[in-house]
Amino acid sequence: MGRKLPPLNALRAFEVAARTGNFTKAAKSLNVSQGAVSRHIAQLEAFLGLRLFVRGQRDVRLTPQGVEYAQVIRDAFDRIEFATQARRQETQNRVVRIRLFPTVAMKWLIGRLSRFHALHPAINVQVTIANDLVDMGAEEIDFTIQIPALPKPGIRYDTLFPIELLPVCSPAQLAGTPALREPRDLLDRTLLHSMKRPHDWLTWFDAANITPGKLREGLTFGNSSLAYQAAIDGLGVAMAHVELVQDDLNAGRLVAVHPLVVRTSESYHLVGREAESGRAEVAAFRDWLLTEVEIDRSQMPDVVPAPRGPNPNLRH
Repeated sequence: MGRKLPPLNALRAFEVAARTGNFTKAAKSLNVSQGAVSRHIAQLEAFLGLRLFVRGQRDVRLTPQGVEYAQVIRDAFDRIEFATQARRQETQNRVVRIRLFPTVAMKWLIGRLSRFHALHPAINVQVTIANDLVDMGAEEIDFTIQIPALPKPGIRYDTLFPIELLPVCSPAQLAGTPALREPRDLLDRTLLHSMKRPHDWLTWFDAANITPGKLREGLTFGNSSLAYQAAIDGLGVAMAHVELVQDDLNAGRLVAVHPLVVRTSESYHLVGREAESGRAEVAAFRDWLLTEVEIDRSQMPDVVPAPRGPNPNLRH
């Protein structure tokens, strides 16, 4: 059964006219003509079967019945306004806060956030940068992505992807240097290093059964994203984490200098608080991110087997 309610516009006109005590002021507030307010009030009075205003030559005043009805309508509008503002506030406060190392943010997450926003446009994602490990217990954030999984009470770790090492450079750099026949030939190239990952080159050479001793001087950068950009700009060869440069490889900004991919014992983890897992926006972001990783891993191209004997650290 439908509700037997008067027209909403008539109720709005009555509430404002009762509050201001003047049809002209009510008309200005509602951005309509005074005649429209008068017609809305007359329509409401006809619907109710009683007079709400006593009309004088220069003013109007509520009848006793009008005073009682105005209080009921004002309370109803107040409740509607309060409920509406509360819902809007809830929507505006749906925030997921993430603090990341620069390379993970710039080379992996940011390029994917448009897909999350398309699925969840009401959730605001705030991304900030960290130069050191994030303390989830001390900072007001929902997630970080880090390599070590340090067990702590109340902290949840979801493994994202392993760290796999691959030497990369720009297509122009590869074309402009002598052909690379075996991993040892890399020792004669300009190697790009990250201060945050000082052992990656040695790890890769070790997996290739090469003991280079001390690597020749190359170029060293404060983080891996700078080293990757230097490789894109043709400055030399960087030792990359495959997952972090996959978009650059797909776009042709970088190419693999050698097909050997070395899987290390380390992995990236999504880190968050167990207590926040039930928040709808937190759960939505975690589910989306884990799905993105699954899609990425399923689309990773096959890698040519290592040129020497089997090594448990290699992914083929």
